Amino acid sequence: MIFPDLRALDTHIKAGALLPVYLLYGEENRQIEAARERLVKTAVPDGDSMNLLRCDGSGEVDWDGIADLLWSMSFVPGRRCAVVDDLNPAALGSVGMNKLTELLSSPAEDGLLILTVRNSARQFAKKEAAAAELLTLCDKAGGVCRFAAMTRGDVAKFARQTALRLGCVLEPEEAALLADYCNLDSLRLRQEVEKLSAYRGYTGKIQREDIEALVAPTVDANVFQLGERVLRCDFNGAMAIVDDLLFLREEPVSILTILTMSFVDYYRAAAVRRGSISEAAARKELGYGGSYRFTKALELCGRLSGAALSGALEILADADLRIKQNGADGRTVLEVTVLRLIELLRREKA
Repeated sequence: MIFPDLRALDTHIKAGALLPVYLLYGEENRQIEAARERLVKTAVPDGDSMNLLRCDGSGEVDWDGIADLLWSMSFVPGRRCAVVDDLNPAALGSVGMNKLTELLSSPAEDGLLILTVRNSARQFAKKEAAAAELLTLCDKAGGVCRFAAMTRGDVAKFARQTALRLGCVLEPEEAALLADYCNLDSLRLRQEVEKLSAYRGYTGKIQREDIEALVAPTVDANVFQLGERVLRCDFNGAMAIVDDLLFLREEPVSILTILTMSFVDYYRAAAVRRGSISEAAARKELGYGGSYRFTKALELCGRLSGAALSGALEILADADLRIKQNGADGRTVLEVTVLRLIELLRREKA
């Protein structure tokens, strides 16, 4: 059974007739956790530890132990419930997948197995073998619900509402910045708003300076900002982000790759603007879906010419060659690349 969204799943849970298996997957971690806990609370109302088993699915999972729990006889009220959190379908291996297949093929009627898969849109969208098989098995044995990533506007609105509930004010511009810093992860964003509100004494306005001082941007958010700083010809700001990423043990080639992806996004966005193509049509044709990347690219590409952006991509391709084939120092290559990009963009604006 496929549940289209959290509201449909909530209605089903309130009806009380739980299915033996649930797969909760997607990018919206906060909603995944909320749905998981509603299911657990419904199945094991008193939280009895004898009837509840939780395990980390990112490592090796004891599927035999889970089967023993789900098929065992319970002497206390409620259902036996097993939660496998943060499962990675691709890492199951043939043995793990075979045991999970056996478990899902004949699920215990009085048991409840909850599987959560985080940040999984790519695996499922590409119909990778393990993800596709897991989806089919869970749909047949029980219920499946995808929790898609919220839009930037939705996440910023959630941030403002959370701040207001805690006694603080978060203006739209600061809320959008915080959403960017958290890479649209509403679970992390809620935690950061709680921290910022505590810093402000649960009163008054959360300032931009507070966010910049107290919230560490995700790697993806840092890379988004790196592309933006380059477009604004801010060399010092761009290199500060590069140094932060290197401090976080990001490989220079990875930083260069994601920066290149940003400029590919800018090139496509500029072409879409020049061709007066609708954003919806462009998203569909270019495969962006609901990704925030393309929205950001449309905001930043401005009036940059196709020639300038083509030149930028040539600079980035040359940098990639120097790192991968010539063994040049990664930070030096990144510094020279940022300088060359800024010089190109300054000529464009002159």
